[in-house]
Amino acid sequence: MCGISGFFGSNLNSPNKESIINTLNLMKNRGTDDSGVFEYDVNKNHKVIFNHSRLSIIDPNPNSSQPFVDEDGMLVFNGMIYNYLEIKKDLKKKKIKFITNSDTEVLLKFLNYYGEEKISELDGMWSFAYYNFKKKKLVLSRDSFGEKPLFYNLRKNYLYFGSSLNYIPSLSAKKFKINYDKFENYLKFGFRTLCNDNESFFKEINSLEPGCNLILNEKLKFKKKEYWAPKKITIKNSLNYKQEKKNLTKIFKNVLKKRLRSDFPMACLLSGGIDSSSIVSIANKISNKNIHCFSVKPRDKDYDEDKQIQTIIKKNNIKHQYIDIKKDNKKNLLHLQNIIQSTGNIVPTSTYLIFSLLCKRIKSEKFKVLLTGYGGDEMFAGFYIHQLHYLYSIKKNPSIFKKKYLEWQKFVKPLLRNKYLRNYEKYKENMKKKEDVMFYDFMGMKQYFKSFRFKNKKKLVPTFSDHLKDCLYKDMRYYSLPGQIAAVDNIAMHHGIENRTPFLSKDIFKKTFSYPNHFLINKGYGKYIFRDILKNKVDDTILKNRNKIGFFMNIQHLLDLESKALRKIIFSNKFIKSIINVKLLKILLDKKDKNNQESHFIFAILNTIFFINKFE
Repeated sequence: MCGISGFFGSNLNSPNKESIINTLNLMKNRGTDDSGVFEYDVNKNHKVIFNHSRLSIIDPNPNSSQPFVDEDGMLVFNGMIYNYLEIKKDLKKKKIKFITNSDTEVLLKFLNYYGEEKISELDGMWSFAYYNFKKKKLVLSRDSFGEKPLFYNLRKNYLYFGSSLNYIPSLSAKKFKINYDKFENYLKFGFRTLCNDNESFFKEINSLEPGCNLILNEKLKFKKKEYWAPKKITIKNSLNYKQEKKNLTKIFKNVLKKRLRSDFPMACLLSGGIDSSSIVSIANKISNKNIHCFSVKPRDKDYDEDKQIQTIIKKNNIKHQYIDIKKDNKKNLLHLQNIIQSTGNIVPTSTYLIFSLLCKRIKSEKFKVLLTGYGGDEMFAGFYIHQLHYLYSIKKNPSIFKKKYLEWQKFVKPLLRNKYLRNYEKYKENMKKKEDVMFYDFMGMKQYFKSFRFKNKKKLVPTFSDHLKDCLYKDMRYYSLPGQIAAVDNIAMHHGIENRTPFLSKDIFKKTFSYPNHFLINKGYGKYIFRDILKNKVDDTILKNRNKIGFFMNIQHLLDLESKALRKIIFSNKFIKSIINVKLLKILLDKKDKNNQESHFIFAILNTIFFINKFE
């Protein structure tokens, strides 16, 4: 887990020594253990520069530091190749020799031997830059789910790249204009808009899409190539449920076992939900690692999972710490500003400010690796809106639809606080209009804007013919998941921690997306088959709980919104005043009890202001 940045192109456009040094200093937060630079002259007019900062997790020996160079190629790599031991074994059979025990060397030798053609066989999270000396070719690559970020600025005569957004302005010594349309969508519709295209908060800096390679030859002719094709997965209605429970159990254990590979102790975030409970419970059984768990002390009864957390701790006999988050404008706002300044990116919701404060404590306890349950809801249909997607997917079968609709009315609807999720008929009406229902959470915020048009620059075409699976895929690829894991990586690395998300596995994806939909949603439960395989491993009080609580803390528990200083910050920003109804915003700030959406909205405003103030 590291920081990477670099340049490929004309000598006239290459960074100077001062820019390289400044960027390496900026990269220290993503890698505190070592750093390095390697320059290579492609020809008389072009060069390659690779920069790296290292957070050592596998083989901390200095011989494994980067840039990693041999006679065939050079590599800077951010991430972890979970199946590196299996790949190494295969390469050794081909008489390839190794001098380290790192996954970095395995990746370099793999690329030297196979090129980019077999990248789909990698199991891991990564962003890397690889240059082949003989072919004079540069390959930038990003993992299938986009766990690791990779930004680039590509022009006719050069390419700059980096694993953090602010590395590119630093290395190029160039000021980039702010992408205000991106911020407007973020304010209106929340973090779900952050990754539905490859634009960033800076104009002319793009994000490489997940599951994609960007390949450039010595003349800087480039092509993008997707190496993963999820659309080829089809639903298999003939699957035997009992057999699939066995198959899924085996797959999940194997996936988790590989993600426990580390030369350092591990921590895990623990809520009372199924995802983190499953990781802790199964990891505790299949590994000899002493996994230490951390949780946030609840302040809101609607998000209090203390009873479930205590059940997991007792059942698994694990070490655990609660972290108490206090309301403090000075400390919390400064913490937010520091993240934005050091990473060149936002903290999309107040949830991730809490996550950052958790990471700060985890780092102080000397942990370098953190397991989280992100992706479980998208993989197994765990969100409330997935129930509506499911109902819509079976609407043409009246007898089945009636039964499932009654189950939804009985078990799910009473749990819903969002009025837009309680109305299936309205959902169906929006689908007929082909309106995007992915932004239901923010529909109640329309009144605060002078105009509520979504500035969509990319029309998403269906990937799967089945409605539920297509919506799940959009959640994973464009909406719910990308904004979450981008924030998680950005913040964890800000604290020098490697975050691992076991649910983000192509093996799990292939399995769940081939299931008939009733394997995922049944009897008013999301994640039905996953709950089933966890019987006798996770307590029934957790498995039988349909209520989706979630990891959240209202902004009112973090900040004093009555503060005159805070309001001055908000109402002095020209961009905010240009798009938002100031009078209604003042009324919202005065409101005593703010719901989830209102809390996210106010926090998004603060993020936007701090980013603009820093980078405008």
